[in-house]
Amino acid sequence: MSLQTDITLTPLGDSYRLNPETVHGLLWLQTHFESNTWDLICSGKVRLTAESCRSLQSDARQAGLQVCSIPTIPSI
Repeated sequence: MSLQTDITLTPLGDSYRLNPETVHGLLWLQTHFESNTWDLICSGKVRLTAESCRSLQSDARQAGLQVCSIPTIPSI
């Protein structure tokens, strides 16, 4: 049995792009962000700091969601 990812966090420079991948992920995010950000969340335009991502991951996983955080690749 494979579990579907509900929320994906993708590195972009010094921040992470937040992408809801399932209805459960989107609904959970809507309960944690203000309504004026919902359109940005739905379109994948929200960027978070690494610290905010850690907090979001912890809260979402405690709620039973699957969160995929793609690690940053250090520059050479």
